[in-house]
Amino acid sequence: MSTSVKLLRRWVATRFGAYLLPASATLLLLGLWGVMIYQVDLERQVAHSKAVGQSQSQARMLSDYVGNILRQAGHATHVFKLRFEQAGAYPLAQFAAPGGLLDSVLPVRLGIPMAVYDASGKLVDSLNGPMPTSAAASPYFPVLAGSARDVDLVTAARTSAHASAWQIQVARRLSSADGSFAGVVVMVIEPSLFIDDYDRLDIDERSAVVLLNRTAGLSAGRLGESLFTSDTLDFTPLGTRGRRLAEVVPDESLDEVPRIYAASELGRDALVAVVGIPRDVALASFERQRLAYFAIAAFAGALILGVTVTLMRQSTRLRASMRAAKEAQAMLRGAVHGSLDAFMLLKAVRGEEGQVVDFVIADINEIGAAILKHPRGRLLGQKAFAFLPRLATTGLFGHYVDVLETGHTHSEEFEIRLEGESPTWIHHQVVPIEDGVAVTWRDITVRKHEELEIRGSRNFLQSLINNLPLLIYVKSARPESFGQIRIWNQAAEAVTGYRPDQVIGKRDAEAFPPGFGLSTPAEDLAMLDTPMIVDLPERPVNRPDGTVRYLHTMSVPLFDTDGQLEYILCIAEDVTRRREQDQNLREALAAHRASEARLRTIADALPAMIAYVDAKQVYRFQNAAFVRDFLGGKSVLGASVRASVGERHYKALEPYMRRALAGETVVFEESEDSHGRELTYEVTYIPQTGDDGRTIAGFHVMRQDITSHKREKRQLIMLSQIDALTGLTNRAGFFQKLNAAMKNSTDKGSLMAVMYMDIDHFKPVNDTYGHNTGDALLKAFSGRLTHTVRASDTVARLGGDEFTIVMENLARNEDASAIAAKIVAAMQKPFKLGEVNVSVSTSIGLAFFAGGPIEAEELLRQADMLLYQAKQAGRNTYRVAN
Repeated sequence: MSTSVKLLRRWVATRFGAYLLPASATLLLLGLWGVMIYQVDLERQVAHSKAVGQSQSQARMLSDYVGNILRQAGHATHVFKLRFEQAGAYPLAQFAAPGGLLDSVLPVRLGIPMAVYDASGKLVDSLNGPMPTSAAASPYFPVLAGSARDVDLVTAARTSAHASAWQIQVARRLSSADGSFAGVVVMVIEPSLFIDDYDRLDIDERSAVVLLNRTAGLSAGRLGESLFTSDTLDFTPLGTRGRRLAEVVPDESLDEVPRIYAASELGRDALVAVVGIPRDVALASFERQRLAYFAIAAFAGALILGVTVTLMRQSTRLRASMRAAKEAQAMLRGAVHGSLDAFMLLKAVRGEEGQVVDFVIADINEIGAAILKHPRGRLLGQKAFAFLPRLATTGLFGHYVDVLETGHTHSEEFEIRLEGESPTWIHHQVVPIEDGVAVTWRDITVRKHEELEIRGSRNFLQSLINNLPLLIYVKSARPESFGQIRIWNQAAEAVTGYRPDQVIGKRDAEAFPPGFGLSTPAEDLAMLDTPMIVDLPERPVNRPDGTVRYLHTMSVPLFDTDGQLEYILCIAEDVTRRREQDQNLREALAAHRASEARLRTIADALPAMIAYVDAKQVYRFQNAAFVRDFLGGKSVLGASVRASVGERHYKALEPYMRRALAGETVVFEESEDSHGRELTYEVTYIPQTGDDGRTIAGFHVMRQDITSHKREKRQLIMLSQIDALTGLTNRAGFFQKLNAAMKNSTDKGSLMAVMYMDIDHFKPVNDTYGHNTGDALLKAFSGRLTHTVRASDTVARLGGDEFTIVMENLARNEDASAIAAKIVAAMQKPFKLGEVNVSVSTSIGLAFFAGGPIEAEELLRQADMLLYQAKQAGRNTYRVAN
């Protein structure tokens, strides 16, 4: 090798050694800052999303309040119209007198201006302020004059032609005795009524509250202590729009305060509620966290630079500097691991033979000192296990020694039982450092108890689900995970051939081949639009091994505590054997033409009850099971069905026999009582064509006992309709009962009622005493409510502290009102919940139904509006529909 080549190699090695350390430090700094910037950006996006959600929640609260006031105003005009048209005239002063008709639907204290105009638009009567002398030019006047419909019309109008100030007008037509137009009654509501008070919304004083009317291009808002109106302001949605508005931004600046805005629409009234939360308030937590990240990154960067410069300047002390750098890195690594809660650095104390006999507390943070119940200054420099002898009983000393000697990190969760103290669960992590250990720990007692309780409940439910003979699988109905399979029991694995790890967390298209057959995305979406129990037809399922199974599936909606669809429970039955039995039956019947003896042998061996009835409804064949189980052991070959089963049973079977003799395969169910036990049979009538291939010569009968399958399905459906906390009917069961009761009321023309109630001041109880006491109150309230109503009434919990009662077969309205008063009185007595006595009350809305086109949701909405009126009247009362 030439001298020049050697010199070149030496020069490259020298330069490589000189630049290796600064290059590595530079890459480390770039990586550190890159990771920090990426993490900060992620947390900024999360914080911004939470702020948008908070603004949307406040905007929905404002839109609900505006909608309620407008509905009450519309109801008030309807009440005035009824009294006006009944008497021919009715003074507004009498209508709005304290305790009068207006006070029953809308608080008089609001002082909302009202006016009555005659058929020409001339002012006849007014109240609570000056009103225009003529309404003929108002947009609502010609619409109401030209339409005989009894509806309230909500419009928005400027207070003057050149001003941006505006009003909301709620108007209704007044008619004469002959039905002709007699004028209008109008209520004028200033937008400031809705936006003037921040107390209704949980927002900062620098927040913005805006009410828009996009039809008229008008808006009114509040910024701090100032109100404003505008005819140019509008908000533009950001991102995609779904069922609700996403984040919005103003088309023009409101003031110098940057905010995060969200909106909520009111629907038919063309109004939009907008709430903007100051950006610095919404992102305050994120900004603090961002500064902490930058401080940590700056500290780490400075440390890296310092170590690098020191190593480059002090080449003669390279080995000592490297040890210092490793120790600094280990301590930094320990500090990072200790960011859970408490942090402590321990240095080993060794005996005469070099063995570890104790650990000195070299450093400890304030949280760790608080857990050890000593000031931090007093703990520093102390021998941990000598100074704190109670730690010696925990076994921690042995863990610390093992980590120090092996160099392996140790992490675990365990329960500590110190003398004189309650048992405590600790998450504990030990990291080796130079001649010592870095320790981090946190108190996880509350979380651990909750995990153990949840695990026990889940194990019980999972054991129940896995041991059911039916296929049970559950899909998510949440928007972010819609269609993902969450539960897959052992029967599902056995029948389909797919293991839980192959399907859980995946959607149908991801877990199964096309056309697999359990259910389709279209059926799942239909459940999302209309949550109700759906019975799906039988379908083939292709197993991975090439075999085919047939399943009969039922889908059941499951709701969360807020009444929103959360999961879809699917219950499937393997009907392959039954289909095989059907096929065997058909093959056996085909073989009848060749050998009746063989047919008899095969038919008698089948577990199903089989018979053949000719076109004259005469029995021509019966297997042993049919004679034994259906005819009581006595064969009736040659006898008619009518003579064999009796007139009453024959009338029930005759329609199905006629359909079978018309060429239709008929399947239906029969129930009978056997020694006090109800049995259910599935009966199939299969037509038999004659030799000409056209005429029906008779039909084959197959009866199967499906009692156990029906019972299991009913039990699962009942479990899906029971509220887990109170044992009452849940939201799904309530709507099923309400629809059935309304149909029965329509068919019979009977009177029924729906009560909608909640617990007054429930939230303070929950906040003061905790969720356990809140749950106990819900249970006690449910029990007292159940004992107050009739035995025939259905009591349900919709979610939270909301309850409903379905009352059928009422003789008169007053009977339901008496029960409502009884419930209000019963709930005034204090509830004793363990060591706590709680006093609450209830507010009730009561709506009636006696047939008609109204839907169940609308009837419940009427009761909800009456509940709101009871709340407005001061709570601890009830309101009844007129």
